[in-house]
Amino acid sequence: MISVKKQWIIFLSVNLGILLLLGLFPLYEKYIMPLPSNQCGSVVLFHLYCPGCGGTRAFKSLLSFDILSSLVFNPIVLILALGFLAYEIYMAVFLIKRTSRKIFFNEKIFWAFIIFWAVYFVVRNILLVLGIDIIGDIAGINNPSLIQLIFLKLL
Repeated sequence: MISVKKQWIIFLSVNLGILLLLGLFPLYEKYIMPLPSNQCGSVVLFHLYCPGCGGTRAFKSLLSFDILSSLVFNPIVLILALGFLAYEIYMAVFLIKRTSRKIFFNEKIFWAFIIFWAVYFVVRNILLVLGIDIIGDIAGINNPSLIQLIFLKLL
């Protein structure tokens, strides 16, 4: 088992790294997001959302404490943030008590998350096929997808 001192070092290093990434997010938003090549391949190829589509906007909304927008763009981001927050509190309590604690991994929670993510992916795209575009990225696309063009050429 890892000593309490090493766990504190790991805990603080990870959290400082996260704070650094959060500090760099405005640069990402300013210089990377506006690039035209930043569109999801799933949207370009299939005119469907991938499970991660809307994640950056959901993260940005979450940083602005706009929980509803974050849920609309991609609820996975909020679920991950809440899970991370719970884990942070869990680890902080044990580290403050100065008790060594094994880093836990719950397989049931992991598979529940994966199943939720898959169901979310399917439901969001079924809604899209029915004409309900929650995010609004695909509704304005009038050109055929790359896959549709390939099938048209083959026929």
